[in-house]
Amino acid sequence: MTAACIRENGGISSISAPTNSALRFLGRQAILDSSMGVYGYELLFRSGTSNVFCGDSEDATNHIIDSCLSMIACASPNNLFINCTRDALVNMSVTLLPSRSVVLEILETVTPDEELVRACARLKQAGFRLALDDFSPQENKRPLVEMADFIKVDFRASTPEVRRDIYEMCRRKNAVFVAEKVETAAEVETAQAEGNTFFQGYFHSRPEIITESQISANKFIYLQMFAALAKSSPDTQEVERLLLLEPSLCYKLLRLANSALNGLRYRISTIQGALVAVGDDAFRKLVTVVLAGKLAHSAHDHNVRQALERAHFCESLAPALREAPEELYMLGMLSMMDQMLNISMKTLVKLVFVNSRIEDALLGSTKELGRALELCRYHERGGESSGLLHNDALFHDSASSYFQALISAGTLLHTLDS
Repeated sequence: MTAACIRENGGISSISAPTNSALRFLGRQAILDSSMGVYGYELLFRSGTSNVFCGDSEDATNHIIDSCLSMIACASPNNLFINCTRDALVNMSVTLLPSRSVVLEILETVTPDEELVRACARLKQAGFRLALDDFSPQENKRPLVEMADFIKVDFRASTPEVRRDIYEMCRRKNAVFVAEKVETAAEVETAQAEGNTFFQGYFHSRPEIITESQISANKFIYLQMFAALAKSSPDTQEVERLLLLEPSLCYKLLRLANSALNGLRYRISTIQGALVAVGDDAFRKLVTVVLAGKLAHSAHDHNVRQALERAHFCESLAPALREAPEELYMLGMLSMMDQMLNISMKTLVKLVFVNSRIEDALLGSTKELGRALELCRYHERGGESSGLLHNDALFHDSASSYFQALISAGTLLHTLDS
């Protein structure tokens, strides 16, 4: 079955074939504040370079969730509005998205029954903001109005009388009004006079197409896990939640936790048990080793080996650099992730949300944590010192640590592949 392609202003276009390539596409339309600065963007499903909507709403929401994970860094640092169907809300699939960046738009076709209202309440507790799309002043929507952060008012589909009813129903709540589908300066002035705070429509720009190389959805679970593990005190419940989204990862981790490498005399059967048995630091290392193998095509992938070598070497420098060993270990692992995922390092650090010190080092600083990567690259070049900003005794004294890191990485790769 084919589906009509609908332009954002409601017109019908001819059907365009989906693009079958290694690229993914999104439409992005700006949402402006009262000073006409960009407050955020609504992300719109696109199957290719045609600037129209094609397909099923459920598929579109799933596509946007998946694409948003890949493209959130190039779309906007915050305030990304994403259309959500009932299933995406009730099944909580939207929780894969970062709550601090995303506003969940509840489509006007979604029936606000008790199950949906409970799901929205849980999403609010999880830190998500809610917007009611193409809002109409129906009595059964009051529970959603109580939770809404944004009320979107469609200027193409509503009369001044209907808009007055919307404002009257919602004005005493905490939500702010977003005038959407405003197409002229006069309509913007009218919307401002009526009390709208934000504005979206062709008066400013049509949706633009943005595109980026695809990264599979399960790899984004791994990236989220790297983000959780990069914190000085990882939230073990969050790590466990992410692990449970990828059963094969749980299996691999538990197998490693039970391996002879850890010298345990009893069987570990839960993620929490693995954490308690091996401790925070060892657990972090176990997870990152498994993640490295999952992100590459093979446990023998050169990038995996190099990431593990860098992690062990950087960690060994902790006493000399007077830095936290867990931060240095994570730095070494992340330093190869851009090549594993075929994305830029700037995109990677935005996706993983690392702290500023790790971010600076990953982006090329040779100060503080960055000295570890500078030393690592020195040894990877076989001791070639041209271009070094530092050249002191530590470069030569760390040679044995680098050699030991090569051995340790090889041992772990053997365990990972067994």
